[in-house]
Amino acid sequence: MNTMSMHMSRIVTLLGALAVCSMAHADARPTRVYTLTPSTHGNPEGVAADPVTGTFFVGATGDGTIYRGRLDSPTLEEFIPGAAGRVAVGLKVARGRLYVAGGGTGDLVVYDLVTRRQVAAFSTGTGGFLNDLVVTPGGDVFVTDSFRPTLWHVTAAQVRAGTGTPEAISVAPEIVYEPGAFNANGIVQLDARTLLVVLSSSGALFRIDLERAGRRITRLEGDVVLGGDGMLLDRGRLIVVQGSPAQLTFVALDHRASRATIVDVLTDPTLRGPATVALSRGRFLVVNSDFATSTPPFTVSGIARTNSVSDEDDCDEDLE
Repeated sequence: MNTMSMHMSRIVTLLGALAVCSMAHADARPTRVYTLTPSTHGNPEGVAADPVTGTFFVGATGDGTIYRGRLDSPTLEEFIPGAAGRVAVGLKVARGRLYVAGGGTGDLVVYDLVTRRQVAAFSTGTGGFLNDLVVTPGGDVFVTDSFRPTLWHVTAAQVRAGTGTPEAISVAPEIVYEPGAFNANGIVQLDARTLLVVLSSSGALFRIDLERAGRRITRLEGDVVLGGDGMLLDRGRLIVVQGSPAQLTFVALDHRASRATIVDVLTDPTLRGPATVALSRGRFLVVNSDFATSTPPFTVSGIARTNSVSDEDDCDEDLE
C-alpha cells in the first residue's frame, strides 16, 4: 500500500470511529425503572447481579427479604422470604451463592441461589454494622463494619463448612472512626491482596494491603467522595454512589492506586437517595433506598452504561 492509500485508509478509519461514537452517544438508552413488588419490607439497600443468569437481587432492611429481578421485566419479586430480626444490607453473588451483610444484626448470611436455602451464617457480635462486602476469586469474604473499626474476614473453608468465627482485622489507628457516624462503607477488590474502602463520614478512600505479616493501610491522596456509599470498579474506573446529591461519581486511580481524582458524575431524574450499584449487561443498577422520605414503592434505576464517562473514554481511545 502506498503512502497516499495508507493516509486515505486512516481517514476512513477515523471517520468510521467518529460515526460509531456519535451514534452511541446520540442513541443513549433511556433509564429503566424496576419496582420492588410489593414494597412492604422496608427500604432496599444492597444489590448484586448474577453474571451467569442475568438476574439481579436486592435486599430489604426491614426484615431481610431478598427480591429478584430481570433486566427485561419492570418488577422485582420476592425471592427469599424475610423474617423478624433479619436485615439485608450489602449483597454479592459468587459461585451460585448470595452473600448478605446484615447491618446492625452483626450477621453474615449465605444462601444457595438454586435451593434458596441458607447454607452458612456467621456472627460478629453486637455493636457493629456490617455494611458491604467483597468475595474474592478464591472464595474468601471481607466485610466492612461502619461502627467498629474492623474489617471482618471469613475464609472460603468456613463458607464451605457453613460456620466458623470470623477474623477481626483492625483498621485502627490508620482509619479514624467518627462516633455515631457511618464510617467504613463501600468496598471493592483491586487485586488478589488489595482492597479499597470508602469512609462515608469523611469521603476519604483507603487502600488496604493484606500482607503475610499483617495489613498495611494507606489513605489515598487527592479527591474525597463525601457520603460515599456503595462502590464498583468498571473499566479501571472507581464508581462511588452518593445519596445527596444523588449521583454516581467516577473516580480515576493512578497506576499505584495511591491517588484519587474525580473525573465525572452521572445523575438521573429517577434517582432517590441511592445507596449502591451493580453492573449487569450494560446497565448500572442503582438501588433507590430513599431513607430521607421512605416513600414506597421502592425502585432500582437501570441506567444505561452508554450514558457514562467510560464510553466517552473508549471513543477517545479509538481515535488515538
